[in-house]
Order: sequence, then structure tokens, then C-alpha cells
Amino acid sequence: MSGDRPVVPFPDGREARGVGPILTSWMAAVAPERAPERLLEESFARTMTTRQLRVFPWHRRSGARSSIGDRSRLLLAALVGIVAVAIGAGLLPRSPIDNGGGPSPSPVVSPSPSPSFGGPSFPPAVTVEPTASIPVEAPLALASDGTTIWLFTANGDLLRIDPKTNSIAASVKLDLTPDEFQGLAGNDSGLWVTKWSTHEVLRFDPLTLRAVTSIDTVTMSKGVLLSGETLWLANTRGGSVDRIDTATNTIATTISVGPVGPSGPNWLAQGLGSIWTSVPNIGSVVRVSAATNKVEATIQISAPATPCGGLAAGSTAVWVSSCDGSDFVAQIDPSTNTQVGEVDLGGRGYTFALVDDRAWISPEGGQLVRLDPVGHVVDRVIAPGAGFSGGGDVVVAAGSLWVLDGVAGRLLRLPMDAFRQ
Repeated sequence: MSGDRPVVPFPDGREARGVGPILTSWMAAVAPERAPERLLEESFARTMTTRQLRVFPWHRRSGARSSIGDRSRLLLAALVGIVAVAIGAGLLPRSPIDNGGGPSPSPVVSPSPSPSFGGPSFPPAVTVEPTASIPVEAPLALASDGTTIWLFTANGDLLRIDPKTNSIAASVKLDLTPDEFQGLAGNDSGLWVTKWSTHEVLRFDPLTLRAVTSIDTVTMSKGVLLSGETLWLANTRGGSVDRIDTATNTIATTISVGPVGPSGPNWLAQGLGSIWTSVPNIGSVVRVSAATNKVEATIQISAPATPCGGLAAGSTAVWVSSCDGSDFVAQIDPSTNTQVGEVDLGGRGYTFALVDDRAWISPEGGQLVRLDPVGHVVDRVIAPGAGFSGGGDVVVAAGSLWVLDGVAGRLLRLPMDAFRQ
């Protein structure tokens, strides 16, 4: 008999010659051409700010050898993992519950305010029907100056939304992938987009979306914020925040807020005379004076929240989300510059909108929630109609609250009265 392993064909005609070659072939086929930079940034941030495990599971106890039972259990677990990976990759036949290779079933999104088992307890949701639903393919990010709305899609489309007609008023295709695009901000003087790969911030005409100029930011920039004639820029790898004069399109001041390296300043907010930025690699939110360009405070954020997401600065509370690192948002008291609480959203949340000085956010799970700065809880929940997935950007503009629904591919407009009760 030959020493070769027998060749066992799969139902689709492929041949199985052993798990090793199968996995090698699969990895070559599915490995991305470039590293997922956002995921790596957030993973690095979590590692930098989390206490490290020093006693590892595979260390022997009291110098004794591992028992045969322990080794058997480890081997069995490894084999189960390999088989699971192979099945997930389509390299081994699936169980009879396979859907036949067709599209995956659409997720069933419930407007119920109750998150998954073991999650936080929310008040009953109030169903609010949108006043408008604008179809947008692969919506990614949203920005507004309170009057006009701009939107960027994963397909590289930069859009202007007209609230008078609830329609797309202008559109331009940009040479930007979702990983290259980072931040979006605009007002009547200009629309700005940060481009990660080329270390640039791009300026566009806010009405026509025609390209105007670009500014070399030297390092990889992420969050962007407009305040009058001043543009603020968070330099993630540069450990700094740039202040840009939009009249001259030049960097006026660079303010150091942390170390140079991965997972530096991410996003920005303004309020109380300050610019606030989340800096995950030092586990802090940094407060900068908009008048003097000086760092006023570095505020440590403790687990389970991670300061790498969006921010909102109200008169009594400043909020920062944890992007993909955690379901929690942290609350800062701006009078003492300290963290005073955190709120479990029951799902990942990203950006905030302020309505009457209260922060709203849309966590994944099909709802919008309001944060109570006194009780450190969610005190109001809105379910915007059927099929809403949650997790999208929110802005206030033209007397309404607007929220992206990425799964359904739409921008929803909701009546402001629902958020003022």
C-alpha cells in the first residue's frame, strides 16, 4: 500500500488531502491584501490600557507535569477548532441545517429595548416613525453643521443631503477606500475629509462638492472638527492635535496630547470653550483650551470603557464611546475633569448627538438611547420603525435628528419632538 493519504472528494468535486494543506490554501485565498488598520489601532489601544495576564493557562502548576487528561482535552479542543474553521470556510461539508449556499437569512431586528441576556435593563422603547427615509448604498459616516448634511459611503461617494427635499442634492466619487477615509466635517465655508494613507486632509466646496485643496498633515490624521474659521485635526500616529487656519489652508499650531505612535488621538468634540479628544494609547480624554491651545486636563478613563470613540460635550457632562472595544460609554464631569461614571449601551455605539444638552447615541441593536448624567443610565429609548439595525452616526440638523441605518442602506429623519420628552 502506498504511504499517501487517501483522497476523499467533497460533494462539490474538490479533493481533501489533509487539514494542513486545506487550511494553507484557504488562508491564501481569504487573507486581505492590506492590514485592517482601524481594527489594529483599536486592538493596540486595548492592549496598552489593560492589565496584562502574567500567569498563562499553559504554565504548569507547582512544577507538576500536565496530566494525560489535560493533554487529551487540549488536543480535543484544538481538533474541534480546526474542524470549525474548515466548516466555516466551506472546506468540509456542513450539517443538514445549511441553507444550500444561498444568501444568509436577513437579521430579525426587534424594536424591543431589552438587550441580550445579561445586558442592561432599559425603559420601554417608544416607537417613532421616520418622517423621511433616504436610500443610500453602503452609508459609512455622517456630518452636519446644523443646516446641511454630508455623507460618505463605503463605495467612495461623497454626498450632500438637502433637508428641504429629503434627497441627495450633490454627489461626487472620491478615490478613497473605507480604510483610507477617516473623518468628515463641514460648514458653509468648506467640507473637510481626512485621508489616512496619504497623510492629507482634503477640502471640498460644501455645495458642489468640487475639490478645492489639500493640506499635508505629515502624519496619519483621523478626527476632524470645524469651529467657525478654525479646523481641528486629530493626528492618530502623531500624538497631537493640529489647529488649521481655513483662511490660509495652513497649520497654525500643533498641540501635543500624547506619545507618537499607534492609537493616538482619534476623534474630537467641542464644548465649554475646549476641544476634547479621545486618546486610547494613554487611556484618556485630553481637554485643550480653544483660546490658548494649551492642554487643560488629561482625564484617565477606566475599564470597561475605552476612550477611542466619538465624543459629546454638554454643559454638565462629557461623553466618550468605546468604538469596537466595549459596549460602555464613559461620563466625565467637566467641572472636575474626572470620570464620574459609565453607561452600558448593550451594544456597540459610536457617535453622539446633543438634544437640549442631553446625549443621544445609536448602539447596535435597533434603537436610539438617551444618557442620564445623574443616574448614569439609559433613561429613554426610541425605536425608529421596523427593520432598524442601529450602530450608525447621528446628527441634529434642520429641526430633526438624523441617523444612519447601514444594514438597510438608508438615512432616517426623525421628528425632534420625540427626543425632547
